[in-house]
Amino acid sequence: MSGVVLSERHANVRWITLNRPERHNALDRETIFALRDAVVESGRDDATRVVVITGAGRAFCSGADLRAGREEAPSGEELLEDGFNGAIRAIWNLPKPVIAAVGGVAAGFGCSLALAADVRLASATARLSLLFVKRGLTVDGGASYFLPRLAGLRGMEMALTGDILSAEESLRIGLINRVLPDGDFRAGVEAYATRLALNAPLALAAIKASMHKALNSGLDEVLTHEMATQRQMLQTEDVREGLAAFLEKREPVYKGK
Repeated sequence: MSGVVLSERHANVRWITLNRPERHNALDRETIFALRDAVVESGRDDATRVVVITGAGRAFCSGADLRAGREEAPSGEELLEDGFNGAIRAIWNLPKPVIAAVGGVAAGFGCSLALAADVRLASATARLSLLFVKRGLTVDGGASYFLPRLAGLRGMEMALTGDILSAEESLRIGLINRVLPDGDFRAGVEAYATRLALNAPLALAAIKASMHKALNSGLDEVLTHEMATQRQMLQTEDVREGLAAFLEKREPVYKGK
């Protein structure tokens, strides 16, 4: 794995860390492709049940590295589609929960990256901004898809102004799930991810897939899909273990089978 992106597993939680703190974890060609590959690889690791994406130092991700972007312009189309869009698709399509641990600024594409995750945990001093408009740009990284689904049309103002939102304001409009104290941020994220990873992995994957399908489907189609998936779940060892644990008054131990 490239040094600009670190990937390590602790028990059943995979931590993927953007590791360019001197550039506030800005994304150049090497970093965005390394991030995409790390996410894809986590999907192949059966021991990984939950993925946490975070940033080294005081920032989550300050977006695309505009200095590097000038040098990479000749192959820009590949970089945008396979790199930046590829990373968002990898997160969205990963059959495992993805947590964005936003411990600082998340700006531009860095904000889009956080919005693409399934759960967003922020430190008290985290800040989010879709500052594209400040550079004469429109939003990208799926922001126009995620933003209205999370914040409704209240998110429009964020995109139009490029304003910086505090963690508390982001929580208020629905962009952030929880705000954790700065001093205990890493420990708080780890505790949350570890608790999530105790759940049945096949059920986690099915829930994520059902939620995604429901975003663009009518109720009847969603009900049919949910029931078909539930029938598949009922054939798994994990469901038998879950029921046995309930009857025996103990914690279940899921195997993803």
